Amino acid sequence: MRINIRSFFTLTPISSRISRLFTSSRNNFTSGIVELLLDLYTKRYKCEEIALSDVVDQYRLLGVVDVIIGTSSGELYYVIREPVLTQSDICKIIQKFQEHSSGWGESELNSELQDSLSITEYNYLKVYSGLGPLLPFIIDDKIEDLSLNRVSGRVYVVHRDFSWYGWIKSNVIVDPGLVDRLAMTISRKAGKHLSLTQPLVEGSVKSSIRASIVYSDVISAQGTSIVIRKKPSELWTITKLINEGVITTELASYLWLVLEKHGWIIVAGPVGSGKTTLLQAVLTMIPPHRKVIIIEDTPELTATSELWDVFAERVEVFSQVSPIDSYTLLKFALRRRPDYIVIGEVRGIEARLLIQASRLGHGVLNTIHADSPESVIQRLTAPPISIPKNLLSNIWTIILMGVIGNKRRIVRVSEVLGNCSLVDVYDASRESYVDIDQLVSQCERLKLYYNSESLRELLLERALFLERLVARGFFSHQNLAEKIAEYYTAQLHRVVSH
Repeated sequence: MRINIRSFFTLTPISSRISRLFTSSRNNFTSGIVELLLDLYTKRYKCEEIALSDVVDQYRLLGVVDVIIGTSSGELYYVIREPVLTQSDICKIIQKFQEHSSGWGESELNSELQDSLSITEYNYLKVYSGLGPLLPFIIDDKIEDLSLNRVSGRVYVVHRDFSWYGWIKSNVIVDPGLVDRLAMTISRKAGKHLSLTQPLVEGSVKSSIRASIVYSDVISAQGTSIVIRKKPSELWTITKLINEGVITTELASYLWLVLEKHGWIIVAGPVGSGKTTLLQAVLTMIPPHRKVIIIEDTPELTATSELWDVFAERVEVFSQVSPIDSYTLLKFALRRRPDYIVIGEVRGIEARLLIQASRLGHGVLNTIHADSPESVIQRLTAPPISIPKNLLSNIWTIILMGVIGNKRRIVRVSEVLGNCSLVDVYDASRESYVDIDQLVSQCERLKLYYNSESLRELLLERALFLERLVARGFFSHQNLAEKIAEYYTAQLHRVVSH
């Protein structure tokens, strides 16, 4: 699998600074300067030796970095083992900087960044990117989040295969001064200003990572800290989630029909339960000829069609430009004739506009932090959102994400009826599998459009369609989009022929 790291090696503070030094005075750029940078980004941290009693997983990154996951003294560890940097490697790195003294263009970057690198190339990228010790975590597709603060200096990670565990200790410990520098580098990559007067920064880097940074000890006793959430290098599709056991084909076909009827779907759950992942996957079932507008505070969702628009808030603390929040973007979106409006996460009064959007016939999808469908209703009716209960019947379905058997999956699906009463379409605590007949009997909202027999046939037809795609390995978005388009083309032919 090709590592998706190209976005981190363009217009970085370190690389641009090196290029300027070479360009302004090539003869004065001595090997000593490169050695100082190498010392900063390859030696100002250490990889502890951890004696693992049990190894549960291991693999290699870029052909040079070994990752070993195992237990020690009852704790789970993410252990990195990097190659030793020799004097010969240092000489080769200096030569490589001299060869690229004018900076790299996009074509050169694409040809250089391969799945397998030499020791020289790997350490060169650590310096060139300005990411230093964080590079292995960034290029590991299985890492979802990482955390680092100045006091402990230890990098903690959330691993996709062990997300049930929580934050895993790594063996990488970074010097305090380098933590500050990494915070500055990442904030500049995100196009944000970080300083003692503006110690908080939140932003995204090339839509690949979302960073939350606290600088110095102005507001935090732990000093500078960095939390990074990574976007998956591959788009999560509904077929991929079915294959992973997150959702069944029956529930996926149910949500597909709700989408077609432009229902309002809310994905709820605690932090890290997979809400955004499921929302992205559900969006891959939207027909290609429909317009979708996505609104987020920090971009995480990906557009899958040329018709889609993706908007992000602009909220700066110290800035002369006017802020643009989700409420403003949502009002703007309603004038663009969308079929579906997606809010990455509902936190405030923008939910009131979603009520209007739903009443106008738009399909609505959003995520929200809550631990049950009942909690979703409570959050929406309580300040600061304060939506009257009689308006919440516009919500069609609430999906609750959770962890069962160390795996993220749907744990409950409820429909919202009049007076905010809830009817469970599926509850994992009571049912080990999803039965089509039971699903039909509980789908009160869909039965407003179909009789029981027609609904059963439609659910079964689409469940079998999705099962065939999973069995044939159609997990990529491109393959899935083609099959969804073919499905609707066949449906169009049936309508025209009648």
